[in-house]
Amino acid sequence: MRGIFVCILLAPLACVALGQEFEVVSVKPNKSASNGSHSSSDRGMLTSTNVSLRSMIVDAYGMKDFQVQGPDWLSSERFDVAAKFPEALPNDREKYRVALRAMMQKMLVDRFKLVVRRDQKTLSVYGLVVGKRGIKFKEVPDTGSHSRSNNTHFAGTVPMATLAEFLSRRMDMPVLDMTGLKGSYDLTLDWFPEPQQSREGKGDVPLVADSPSGTTLPEAVQEQLGLKLELRKAPIEILIVDHAERVPTEN
Repeated sequence: MRGIFVCILLAPLACVALGQEFEVVSVKPNKSASNGSHSSSDRGMLTSTNVSLRSMIVDAYGMKDFQVQGPDWLSSERFDVAAKFPEALPNDREKYRVALRAMMQKMLVDRFKLVVRRDQKTLSVYGLVVGKRGIKFKEVPDTGSHSRSNNTHFAGTVPMATLAEFLSRRMDMPVLDMTGLKGSYDLTLDWFPEPQQSREGKGDVPLVADSPSGTTLPEAVQEQLGLKLELRKAPIEILIVDHAERVPTEN
């Protein structure tokens, strides 16, 4: 078992060792103070605007945000990145994804002197499980995952792991798929955001709620989907940032 675990840890390093790297890379600090960011890639270029080093690490190592541990500035410092792909980038989708991650890892090591290590920790999580009365949605043929969402609505045809990932971004702890459901499912979910208290009164006394009361996201998961979010403890793989430079090396 230990041997398997070591192989998993070394897999990303093996990809980098294959020599995949961007032909040309430009990395510049972004001082716009904007909260918005944007990233896109095609067969020729990777372009990212106002992205944090943390988000680049998440993408490069295939992690979730809660799995990356490091200094606070990883989220606050922002950068613009423009990188040209080598002509020999694989056409196969999975091989393309692996190659892109390998190139991003090498870029982070070269430009930010990034040093990371993988570990496991037992953390508090929400387990996404099937409720006592069963699910309230239907399995559909697997024709690919697709979804759309905003702050109060989710709709899509996705596996349970994708739903759990979506919920993780909106809950205060990671959500892990523990349903045992292996197919692709047609899901619709509507909820109200958690009320946030306004503090425009005297001192720290909240005066009014910023949003109307209604079905919260955990309640909607149970009432509309027949699923539940249960508090659990689970071993989670984490990526620890031991070192990174705030200012990238010159282009």
